[in-house]
Order: sequence, then C-alpha cells, then structure tokens
Amino acid sequence: MQSEVAIEVCDLRKVYKVGDQNLSVLSGLSFSVQKGELVGVVGASGSGKSTLLHILGTLDTPSDGKVRIAGRDPFRGSDRAVSRFRNHEIGFVFQHNNLLAEFSALENVMMPALIGGAAEAPVKARAQALLANVGLSQRLHHFPGQLSGGEQQRVAIARALINEPTVLLADEPSGNLDSRNAENIHSLFRDVNAQLGTTVLVVTHNTEFARSLARRIELRDGQIVSDDLI
Repeated sequence: MQSEVAIEVCDLRKVYKVGDQNLSVLSGLSFSVQKGELVGVVGASGSGKSTLLHILGTLDTPSDGKVRIAGRDPFRGSDRAVSRFRNHEIGFVFQHNNLLAEFSALENVMMPALIGGAAEAPVKARAQALLANVGLSQRLHHFPGQLSGGEQQRVAIARALINEPTVLLADEPSGNLDSRNAENIHSLFRDVNAQLGTTVLVVTHNTEFARSLARRIELRDGQIVSDDLI
C-alpha cells in the first residue's frame, strides 16, 4: 500500500524585491513528506528555513513552484479560503509562543477552533484533554504571564493541535528555552508524532535534537544540500 503524501514541494522558489535588487531566498526546492513523518529542517541562519516554513504554513506566498498539503493547493481561492485552509489543516508553533496575554491557557488553546466556527462544548473538552496531554492539567486557568517559558510553549503546542491539523509546523520551538525545557519540548514533539500520528516538520538549530530524528533536510543558500533518512 502506497504511503499518503502530507507535504509535496516542487521547484519552490521565493524572491524578495530589495530596492532595485532581487534577493533569492529559496532556489528550486523539491521534496515530499509522508503522512506521519517527523522531519527536522536544519541549516545556518539565512539558509531559507523559516521562509520555507512560512510558505508551507501559508503565512507567505511562493514566487514560483508548487506546494501541496494533503494533495491540495493551499493558496488556491480567496484570502478567506486560504485562511480557512490554514486554520483547519495546519498547526504552527513559533519560537515566540504568541499567546494572548489576556486569555487563560484553556482559552488560548480553544481560540483557533472557536474562530473556525466549532461549538464551544466539544472544543473545551478537547482543549482540556490536550493540555492534560502536555502536562498542564493543573494550569488550565492560568494566564501566560503566570506560566514558565516551557509551560507557555506547551500551551502553544496544544493550541496548534486543537483543530487536528494535517501538518504541524514548528519554527525553532525551543530556541528561547534552557536545555532542560528544550528537551521536554523535543520529547513532546516526538510524543505528538508517535501517539497522534501527526506529520511534523520542525526547524531547529538544536544539533542534538536534529540528530535524534529519523530524517533531516539541510538547507544552504536556499537549496537542499542533504536529505538524510536513517
């Protein structure tokens, strides 16, 4: 039985206009990620990692090439259609957790589903279960300012999973954490992948975490220089 492709990228290019010059950030990337894979994206600063993730997450648009998530073109249709696709199909975890300070952990996790039009009662139950799964069942009603950096990032991961996305994208999710909390977050991504079967693509500078992954894609100057599968 053939594996289902979660992410397909073909000849992806991104060029920014800087004054009178064209700055090429991605130069013809092609790769695919199977459903249920956990893949690390590595490379030096400026190699194009974050740009790639932002395009896959529909936070930026490609200059050329093809992107498909679960067989669909995420950029097809109106801005509203793209936003709806992002809300339902893609979970995003940023280096800075971007939690809303005036809402509790539970409310932050519920927010994407409520914005998507889901009924409050089942969303609340799922959010409570997700927060329990990330070890925060005693922190449901705490506000971000009352949580540690590691706890805030756990809330952000739970929030990214509330709509049961096809793909979970993470951009340096442990970049602002100490080594102990960083390892806890890395373990959490492994658990999410193993227990929920969620496809995960994570940009990381953490060499130990990257080496622990079964597959690593290395970028350099906007191109793939290695794609290692253990």
